[in-house]
Amino acid sequence: MAHLTIIVGVVLLLLVLLYKFVITPAFLSPLSKIPNAHFSAPITSLWIQSKRRTCAGTRTICSLHQKHGPIVRLGPNELSACTPSALKTIYIGGFAKDTWYFDAFVNYGEPNMVSMLEHKPHSVQKRMVSNLYSKSFLQGSEDLQNASNHLILKRFLPIMQSVAENGVEMDVLDFFQGVGMDFTSAYLFGLTNGTNFMHDVEYRRHWLQQYKVFKEQLPQERLGCEIETWCLSMCKDAENFLQSENAKENPLATQPVVYGRLTQQLRESSKSAGTELKLETAASEMLDHLIAGHETSGITLSYLTYELSQRPSLQERLRNELLTLSPPILYSHHDASLPSARSIEALPLLDSVLQETLRLYAAAPAIQPRITPYTPTGTTIEGYTNIPGGVRVAANAYTLHRNATVFPEPLKWIPERWVDAKPERKEEMKRWFWAFGSGGRMCLGSNFAIQDMKLVVAAIYTNYTTKIVDDEGIEQADTFVSGPVGEKLVLRFQHV
Repeated sequence: MAHLTIIVGVVLLLLVLLYKFVITPAFLSPLSKIPNAHFSAPITSLWIQSKRRTCAGTRTICSLHQKHGPIVRLGPNELSACTPSALKTIYIGGFAKDTWYFDAFVNYGEPNMVSMLEHKPHSVQKRMVSNLYSKSFLQGSEDLQNASNHLILKRFLPIMQSVAENGVEMDVLDFFQGVGMDFTSAYLFGLTNGTNFMHDVEYRRHWLQQYKVFKEQLPQERLGCEIETWCLSMCKDAENFLQSENAKENPLATQPVVYGRLTQQLRESSKSAGTELKLETAASEMLDHLIAGHETSGITLSYLTYELSQRPSLQERLRNELLTLSPPILYSHHDASLPSARSIEALPLLDSVLQETLRLYAAAPAIQPRITPYTPTGTTIEGYTNIPGGVRVAANAYTLHRNATVFPEPLKWIPERWVDAKPERKEEMKRWFWAFGSGGRMCLGSNFAIQDMKLVVAAIYTNYTTKIVDDEGIEQADTFVSGPVGEKLVLRFQHV
């Protein structure tokens, strides 16, 4: 009798487990009506996780959308939705971030805007510095203009001229990441307190190797590492600069624009709360800006020059457009000032070349996961209603940018699609363009990145032509931030 009771109990337990973990998610859940990525998706995430472990997750999701439509169920509690209406619901709607961001982006054990999961604390901190990254502020910033003059005319162009004159081959991925770091650190900390990665090749390459380790570590593993120590040192230098009148007499000095504003606002907030500001709180934010600023711009500039290097006639057309700037960014005019940021922004071919590169080679093409809110009626996404709270849902730029209806021949780099498009077509392309995200959590530095990348491209193609020497491994990695799998692009520069 006891033996029979045990058997009955085991059978009942199995039936309960079957109902809870198989029947309910597969047939009764509100998610059961959504197309499945794989037959196992309603009961396990193993299939999509296997794709991610083999660095094929983003491309797999793109092919799933091409097969099943705008929304796909990837696992028992995970969805992918890639349309402008889904972006509006998920990202402009302010869904909380997935906990993955906390593990990936916390520095010094202190949260920053990227790692903050909830909308409100992010919004509070973003308001402290957001206007510093607005297009109007950047274009009118005297500090950024002075820093750009020095970085382009005194650092960048002399290096380019030396490379061209000596016929030296250059790994531009490595170099462009250094350029991105110099621009970003100069705006954050001031020109004299920032990096000089363009000239200091040995340390730049050492730092990039250290960063490869850093970005794979969990927050507790990063504490006290070289990358965190390095950024903290720049914060201290900027703090000393702000306290010293003598430092400001340096003719090369520019203000630590972002660091100065952020620490001022954080101190006021800490004072109101009766606490004292920890330098690590500001450093966490600054390190996140430095990381984003160097890597993504380096990747974008590499793919842009890769495509242009295959098109000499397009280089010539771009050069003719760039020579209309006043003054043009000529190496022979290295004692002059740069043209205004507004005049560079207004160049249509330059803009289309950058836009198309950001479309086809988005530096962060992978999923941006969010969590559906807990509401009485659930959430509606792409017509599927009553989606419960706690569901992981995401879009990705890779899929959005490969919609063949919006972007004909989506796998080809065609900058003319932006120049020649009629207004209604261009507006539709912009709705699907997602290189910097959207909503309140979109990339804070998008305007900064665009302004400085355009300046770098203008400086190159006003003065030089580029040719490919070694593009082995140029295909883009399937990772969160996606550079060439070969981690290089070697070009040769020739003075015009």
